[in-house]
Amino acid sequence: MDSGDDGRARRMRALPNATRSDVRAVDDALAHYSLDGDNMRSALEALRTLLETDKVLLYSLEPCANSDDLRVKREATVSVSNAGWRNVFDEYLAGRGVAWGVYNALRPEPAQRDRVLDTDELSALTGGQNRVVSKVLFEQLGTLGHDVMRVLVCDGPSLLACVAIVQADKTTPRQRELFELVVPSFRKRLAFERLVGDATCANAGIAAALEHVGGSAWLLGPSGRVEHANVAARKRLDDDRAATRATLERCIKGTVEGRFTVTPLRGATGPAGHLVIEAADRTAAHGIPKAAVRLGLTPAQTRVLERVARGSSNATIAAELKVAERTVEAHVTAILEKAQVPSRAALIVQILC
Repeated sequence: MDSGDDGRARRMRALPNATRSDVRAVDDALAHYSLDGDNMRSALEALRTLLETDKVLLYSLEPCANSDDLRVKREATVSVSNAGWRNVFDEYLAGRGVAWGVYNALRPEPAQRDRVLDTDELSALTGGQNRVVSKVLFEQLGTLGHDVMRVLVCDGPSLLACVAIVQADKTTPRQRELFELVVPSFRKRLAFERLVGDATCANAGIAAALEHVGGSAWLLGPSGRVEHANVAARKRLDDDRAATRATLERCIKGTVEGRFTVTPLRGATGPAGHLVIEAADRTAAHGIPKAAVRLGLTPAQTRVLERVARGSSNATIAAELKVAERTVEAHVTAILEKAQVPSRAALIVQILC
């Protein structure tokens, strides 16, 4: 079997025009990705047309939060009549662990990675366990006795998703040949989805972390562009964008000013940017008495607010005031509620205003 882009191109040229067009329809559907919606079903529709099959499905598995059991993480189907098949699958997975009988859901066995396999081949690889699983699941889907052809699409050793066709007739070598042609497109799309998911999670974590900084904080990319900024930092940009950008540029060039601290960031291939933090303005202390009156703070809450404005952590405040950290947490929560702001950084901005 040819491999790589050149081999795929040769195999594509050997196809009739109509079939070649159907392969490209699958490629095109997989190439169009949107954060606003999952178009995987349209790709599976195109795959069903290409393979002239009955049912097509895609799914991935993940460990449950508090156990080694698995559950369905993501799924898309075409012509699967039982809308509750995901629940059926989850019930089957319960109590079976990661090695649930057909393949390791996190790191599939090498013989199963990125290979299009039919029912008989799967039976040889799994000691017939695939037929046991199929009987349980297919009986509830109304497809008992149907034939399966599937591929575990992987990114290196880790599984991205399983893509499968299910049909009443025996799957054919022709279907295998066409299925193999679109596996690289599925791998590219699914690997991109994983990258986007990881980046989205990382971005949310960065944003949340910056809000806990006691002052203005900017995360700058390699070019000096502002990639993330907390509430206080965004306010500075909004108030005087040109001056703030000039200050940040001087910071990353080594001319650190006053209350600014600069941390160079490095990635696997070199410089990744800078983290620039400006300590909370000491003038915030001058706004505390007025804020305490305006918000109706108790004396204890006012003492906590003074230290929050200095950028102190709950643990530090508790030590200074000789109270339990839980007490400080309660005071901070009450102050945020009275000020109607979501974070300490936003609270400091309000005091400065």
